[in-house]
Amino acid sequence: MKKIVTLSFATLLAISGVMTSQASEAPANVEATTETQAETAIAEASKAEAKKEAIPEDSAQVKKLIAMYPQLVARIAPVGKVCFDGEECDINITVLAPAVEGVARPGDQLYNAICATCHDAGLVGAPKTGTADWAPRIAKGKATLYDHAINGFNAMPARGGADISDDEVKNAVDYIISQSQ
Repeated sequence: MKKIVTLSFATLLAISGVMTSQASEAPANVEATTETQAETAIAEASKAEAKKEAIPEDSAQVKKLIAMYPQLVARIAPVGKVCFDGEECDINITVLAPAVEGVARPGDQLYNAICATCHDAGLVGAPKTGTADWAPRIAKGKATLYDHAINGFNAMPARGGADISDDEVKNAVDYIISQSQ
């Protein structure tokens, strides 16, 4: 839309440039008329742009559907969106610092970069961190939790789908336990 307005404006400027070059031969009142026409055309172009950007109101049928099915809008909403640098986004992605050979990264860093994606939102049945969802799991013992986290369990992929060491998985599990007790 901006390109159309810009091209229209550029065309008007070119026409007015041609008219001005011919203005030396034409009487003064023709020059004033041309400028007025150019200003009118620019005003009409900006009004047309404003009209096209207006958001239409929902029809009576759409309003009725929304009233009948309150979850309809949420169900057909986009799954995600593209966020650009400097814009606020629905999710924050934490980049995990590179591993140093022989040194396991801390559990909180691993959790924020890998585990939080599912365990903060409870995706695909993942128990939410910091809730009572963890009580029966913690009761099974750390060895069971470590085994499930390392080898995968139900919908959870092995190591949360990341390429991390056993010690790092254990650090992340320990962090989750500490946040959920």
